Amino acid sequence: MKRKVNLAIVGISQRGSGLLKLLLEMDDVNIVGVCDLYEDRTAAAAKAVVEAGRPAPVATNDYRRLLDLKKLDAVLTPSSWTSHAQILLDTMESGRYAATEVGGATSIQQCWDLVRTSERTGMPCMMLENCCYGRPEMTVLKMIKEGLFGECVHAEGGYRHDLRQEICSGKENRHYRLANYTCRTGDVYTTHELGPIAKYFNINRGNRMVTLCSVASKSVGLNEWSRQHRGPMTKSPAAVSIWVM
Repeated sequence: MKRKVNLAIVGISQRGSGLLKLLLEMDDVNIVGVCDLYEDRTAAAAKAVVEAGRPAPVATNDYRRLLDLKKLDAVLTPSSWTSHAQILLDTMESGRYAATEVGGATSIQQCWDLVRTSERTGMPCMMLENCCYGRPEMTVLKMIKEGLFGECVHAEGGYRHDLRQEICSGKENRHYRLANYTCRTGDVYTTHELGPIAKYFNINRGNRMVTLCSVASKSVGLNEWSRQHRGPMTKSPAAVSIWVM
């Protein structure tokens, strides 16, 4: 049995950096490749691997180069939301295991592409969701399975913490959230709440969703933060990108 996994990470921003730090604490994982569109992030990731006493990984801004590594077993992608699907598809096509940070896809078609590619290639594709495996969520799951709440018929969840500064400062921080909130209306980050709830109700484990309704309010909070911290709206591109939300 193979005792170590040779892993590449595509996307070394805040979440990617945190995952890299965690993986470097694991003796059964080798980081053989790191990738990000921004050279400084890639360099910092490669440096972190070396400083952890590991061999220097291949560092690149093109993830497809990592797929040419013969010793590669799997690819983890905590990159921007809209880039996940293609990276996962290419990874499975190369015969490697694929894992993605949430959400994994941005359309129904991409979801089916991922399913069908996994079935055709025989390569697993896993969506990571840290809220599914947190101690509070798993505690509640165990309590439900043991029947402490009786039969559960209703649940509520939400992504409820203040990210206005992170979103509205996306241009300066090179953060993908700004573009997603600018171009899309709705809950663009649903799995933190839906993941645990799906486990509680055995969704895709004998139960299934039959209807889905999504609604959204106007972006009052984002615009209010912008007024308070950026001043009145101007005609500059940066201001427009915030105010069109």
